Amino acid sequence: MSRAQPADTRSAPVIGVLGGYGAVGTSAVRALAAEGRFRLRIGGRDLGAARALAAALPVPAQAVRVDVEDGASLAGFARGCRTVLNCSGPAYLLLGRARTAALAAGADYVDVMDDGGTPAPVPGRTVVLSAGLAPGLSGLLPAILARGPVPGGRFSGCYAGLGVFTVTGAVDYLLSAERGYGTPGAVWRGRVVPGALRVEEEHRLPGVPRPLVAHPFLTGEVVSRARALGLAEARWYNAFDGTAVLDVLNRSRGGRLAGPELRARAGELVRASALDAAGRAPYHLLWGCLEGRGPDGTPVRRTVVIRGADGSELTGLVGAFAAAAVCDGRLPHGVHRAADVLPADEVLRRLRDGRAGVTVAETEEAVARGPAPAMEEGVL
Repeated sequence: MSRAQPADTRSAPVIGVLGGYGAVGTSAVRALAAEGRFRLRIGGRDLGAARALAAALPVPAQAVRVDVEDGASLAGFARGCRTVLNCSGPAYLLLGRARTAALAAGADYVDVMDDGGTPAPVPGRTVVLSAGLAPGLSGLLPAILARGPVPGGRFSGCYAGLGVFTVTGAVDYLLSAERGYGTPGAVWRGRVVPGALRVEEEHRLPGVPRPLVAHPFLTGEVVSRARALGLAEARWYNAFDGTAVLDVLNRSRGGRLAGPELRARAGELVRASALDAAGRAPYHLLWGCLEGRGPDGTPVRRTVVIRGADGSELTGLVGAFAAAAVCDGRLPHGVHRAADVLPADEVLRRLRDGRAGVTVAETEEAVARGPAPAMEEGVL
C-alpha cells in the first residue's frame, strides 16, 4: 500500500526495513521518514500492521508482506531497494538469510544485530552489522571519548537497562553468549586477558538510584575499538538492576539452548524482566570513561552517559542512521561492524538533537595523579 507520493520524492532511493512495524523497526522507519529523502518499504508477516504504519508516514511508503525465513520472499522484498535495513529477528536463528537476499538483489545491507556469520565482501556493496544499541552504540563510546590522540589511554564502559524484553530480544540475548560475542571476566591489555576481572555487587551509575550488579564481559567490538585507538586497557561491564533477569541468565550459562528449551527459557527471561521492572521507570543507559592525555599532554578523564527510556527506540535510531549513511554512499564498501565505521560524533549529535527522551551528558576533568579508583582492578 502506497501513500500519495510527492513529486520531489518519486525518484528518491528506496530503503527497505524488515520487521519495520516492530518496536525497533518502527523507531527506524520514523527516523528515516523524518529525513524526508527516502522512499520506504516496510516488510513483515503482518501486512495490516505494515500498512497502518506506512499510511501514517509523511513520505512515500509501501507495505509488503515478507517471510524472513523464506529466501524467495526475501528476494522479492529486496528487489528495487537501494539499502535493506534488517530489524527482524531473532538474528542468531535467522543468520544471514536477509543479508544474502539483499546482496543478491544488488542492495546494500544494514543489520541492527550481528547475524553470527562472517560474510564475504561483495564488490561494490556495503554491509554494516551490529548497528543497534548494544552492539553498536556501545562500541562507539571509546571514539566519542577519544578526541585527539590518546595513546595509552584506559577505557571502561558499562551498559545497564531496566525494561521488559521482547521475545525476539530475549532469544538473541540468550544466544549471544554462545556465539563468541564476548569473553566473560576479560580485560584488554594489548590482548584479551581472560579471568582478570570479578563481578561487582555494589556498582553505581549516574542517574540510577540503587546499586547494580556489574558483570565484566569484554565484547569483540570493544576489543576492535581498543586496538584501533591504541588503548592500553579496555573493559566492559553489563550491569543488572534487579535479581530476576540475572537468575535466569545464570541458569542458562554453559548450555547450548535450542528448540523448545530455548523458547521456554526466553519466556522465562521475558517474565523475569517484567518482574525486575515492575513499578519502576524503564531506562537504558550507556556509560563510558576514558583516562588518557589531551593534545597538550595533560592527563584528563572524560566521561559520557547516554540514556533513553526505550532500548528499542535507541536501537532503531542507530540502525536508521547507519542505513541512511550507507544509502548516501558515505560508508566504504565491504563488510563492517557499525562501531568501526559510523562517525561517532555525528551519531552522538543525532541522538542529542533528534529525539525527546534521549539525553547525552559529557564531562571532562584534569587528573593530577594516576588511575582513578574507577579504573582499578575489578572496579568500575
